[in-house]
Amino acid sequence: MSGLGFITPALLGLSALAIPIFLLYMLRLRRTDMPISSTFLWQQLIRDREANAPWQKLRPNLLMLLQLLILAALVLALARPFAEVDTLTTGRIVLLLDASASMTATDMDGGKTRFEVAQDIALDTVNTLGSEDTMTVIRVSEVPEVLAAASRDRSVLRRAIRDAEPSTVSADWQSALTLAAAGGRGVDNLRVVVLSDGGLPPNLPEIPGRVIYEKVGREDDNFALTALSVRALPDSPPQLFAEISNYGSSDVEVIFAVDLDDELFNALRYTVPAQSSIDVNMDDLPANFTRVKASVSRPTNSGVADYVESDNVGYAVFSPGGTGKALLVTEGNRFLDQIYSLISGIELTTVTPDQGLPAGDYDLTILDGWLPDEDLPKGDLLIIDPPTSGPLFDVTGESSASEIDPASGGLTDADNPITRFVDFRTVNIRKFRTIERADWANVLIQTAEGAPLLLAGEFEGQQVAVLTFALQDSDLPLQLAWPILASNLSEWYRPQRAINTAGDSLPPGSPITIRPTVEADAIVVERPDGEKTTLELTNSAQVIYADTSQTGLYKVEVKLGEDVAQRDAFAINLFDPSESAIAPRDELTIVTAEGETRITSTTSEEKGRRELWMIIASVGLLILGIEWWYYHRNLSRKPKILIGQSFSAKPKPAPRPRWKIWAGRTR
Repeated sequence: MSGLGFITPALLGLSALAIPIFLLYMLRLRRTDMPISSTFLWQQLIRDREANAPWQKLRPNLLMLLQLLILAALVLALARPFAEVDTLTTGRIVLLLDASASMTATDMDGGKTRFEVAQDIALDTVNTLGSEDTMTVIRVSEVPEVLAAASRDRSVLRRAIRDAEPSTVSADWQSALTLAAAGGRGVDNLRVVVLSDGGLPPNLPEIPGRVIYEKVGREDDNFALTALSVRALPDSPPQLFAEISNYGSSDVEVIFAVDLDDELFNALRYTVPAQSSIDVNMDDLPANFTRVKASVSRPTNSGVADYVESDNVGYAVFSPGGTGKALLVTEGNRFLDQIYSLISGIELTTVTPDQGLPAGDYDLTILDGWLPDEDLPKGDLLIIDPPTSGPLFDVTGESSASEIDPASGGLTDADNPITRFVDFRTVNIRKFRTIERADWANVLIQTAEGAPLLLAGEFEGQQVAVLTFALQDSDLPLQLAWPILASNLSEWYRPQRAINTAGDSLPPGSPITIRPTVEADAIVVERPDGEKTTLELTNSAQVIYADTSQTGLYKVEVKLGEDVAQRDAFAINLFDPSESAIAPRDELTIVTAEGETRITSTTSEEKGRRELWMIIASVGLLILGIEWWYYHRNLSRKPKILIGQSFSAKPKPAPRPRWKIWAGRTR
């Protein structure tokens, strides 16, 4: 504090209102004479019959003192006194409040979280705003949120900061800084204040104005579960893979526990070296589970701290891989026999066309250059070089015009899961079958003239793909595209789920596409906290669910009317080293108008004004309450009547008048 002053000193002139208060207490009351029948019982009135002068000597009075104090408090509050204090900045301020998972670390004084300390710093900055200063408050989490926009109202700013809550997910600093920059275009004195522990990513956007970084945080002790996956290998039980990381400076002993379908399966102890990680494998899992929860915790006698709890748990959804039992009908095509023998999760049976279709059900049937005379087999189908027409299509002949468009590589949809990473530009085909009446399928690969080479779709509940040429009539089996295409087809044929994610889990905030594989009219998604959301299937066969800010397992029910036609689940996990490595950083790398700049954590650099009127106004209200109590206390007192005085025959003489002007008056 370096000085005191008043923002509106002219209002101190209202202190002249003390003069009327003094005058009111110097006035004498002029009483009115009234005739009464007897004064025997009115001894006190005898002493008050003389009229009073208009003024009297000012005597000490507690009520007058209280009223003067109230007036002084009111005048000072209106004059808005202030004290000069150190502050982060002044002017046009954009305050970025880090609400990511690392800000929940409890390494501050008194067990406070970093976010709570950041709130205190933000509130202190609000208290030092000048009359011309404005502040925008942005909460930085998975989606930046503007809590208050360019406001001078301190009550609005304080309420916005106090009501903010931290999250357990990563922060989108790219969007937050872009939002801050957009609001500061053309502002000369823009100040961007970052209240954070420094876990910002590189390659941040350019920010106009001046950037001020206030570091929050002290310690680095934290361990986390940073990876979790479940896989089923061929002829083996499911296996679990996990990674435990220690970001602290001391070795730590942890307990790694695994729950399968909400029941404890195993718990093991591991020692994780400082600034390192370990891999955990479990290869004896049962086959009949769908949900996995893994967690790491400290033993009760551990002396190493773990300041962030939200990164100690991970979730996964297990779905057996592969397409199950497959039947290959071919006349000695070794390319097909070899590739499907190598794909994991497939139990392959090979027969020749002369043997016909064996008894039994197969998940996938591969027909190479042959179609049965009777009905097609049940299950999914892969038809290669169909010789004749059938219920699915008409074969109208053969063609050698198999040139591939070099620009597109023959692909009609590069993002289709069947043709993803498949390059047909170098594939040479001698001849292929021309096909018509295949409206149920989508053409995925075609010639330069538009003739289909690969079709895929669903026909009466069966997933069917058709390759219109024989592998022997091409060099496809010698190209890298062949194993990729076979693997993609295998993944496409596997039992379909309503949810197909790119991995075992997704980061918080990721949108999920839900596409039922059965007839349905609604989808119900239950969040980890139990809140349910119903999404109607009206004009689309799929919906997008984006409310994934919570970590945990999300349950999905596909409904047809009141019946549940399909169930599925997906996992959202915080596997983010930038949030688990909680050691606070001393500087940030920010792009400004001057180029890439390193911003060092700083303390208060400018002088701000902390107004004191609220304190003075509060004192005035307290004095007003005391004055009200004292006045009503005296008002409620009853005069004491002395029995001896009431029946006294001789009244006391009245006091003599003080002024000669009243000496001649008779009683």
